[in-house]
Amino acid sequence: MLNDKDLVRYARQVIMPAIGEEGQEKLLAARVLVVGAGGLGAPVILYLAAAGIGTITIIDDDYISLSDLNRQIIYRDSDVGASKSHHAANAANTLNPNIHISQLAVRLNSDNVEKLVTSHDVVIDCTDNFETRYLMGDAAHHCGRPLVFGGAVRMEGQVSVFQSSVKGHFGSPCYRCVFPSMPDAKQAPGCSEAGILGPVAGLIGTLQALETIKLILGQPRTLTGRLLLIEGAGGDFTEIQTVARLDCSCCAKPAKDIFNR
Repeated sequence: MLNDKDLVRYARQVIMPAIGEEGQEKLLAARVLVVGAGGLGAPVILYLAAAGIGTITIIDDDYISLSDLNRQIIYRDSDVGASKSHHAANAANTLNPNIHISQLAVRLNSDNVEKLVTSHDVVIDCTDNFETRYLMGDAAHHCGRPLVFGGAVRMEGQVSVFQSSVKGHFGSPCYRCVFPSMPDAKQAPGCSEAGILGPVAGLIGTLQALETIKLILGQPRTLTGRLLLIEGAGGDFTEIQTVARLDCSCCAKPAKDIFNR
């Protein structure tokens, strides 16, 4: 039950018919795993903390560099050289000290991914590492958790939700259905090679936070089965319908084989 302070803090959400007190209680009871505390993770973490997501776990083994500050707005110049996960957790806790924020300054890998994914209700992909993305996508399917995907480079971005093994969404695509094989660096250069404009990362991260909140509230229309493409230079938003692949190497395989590639 919400206390008096909760009713004041979350008043602008509770007043919405789509949320109300019951919805706010769902948000406070939710457990969300944010993988990556960079350009996408920064707005995700801040907006989820502000919305009152009860438990947020941040995992990132990287350190803050000066070149991060054009888009990773959760950090300050004085933070350069420090742990991203540690400072992101501190920023979220400063914004909302009434929720539980934990941080892990480690890389997501095959040894810890299953435990981390199964102990949370929603997983958010805010990484810029393809190996981690595919590992996370496989784990989300295997463990029956929704995955909120986002990616951004230059002035372009994309967002989707994958719920291939979540009740009510069986038969929808998993991450590998949409992205079957890992691209090489020439096919998909990262921000350090191709560049990134800060507001683009902010927009994609904000959309990821929105999709996460909708999932927790049980909203009927999310980006499941849809890939939203954003082209910032022209202000264009394009939606692509996505489908499950019968030959998918993840969701068409027995669950026990997913981590044994």
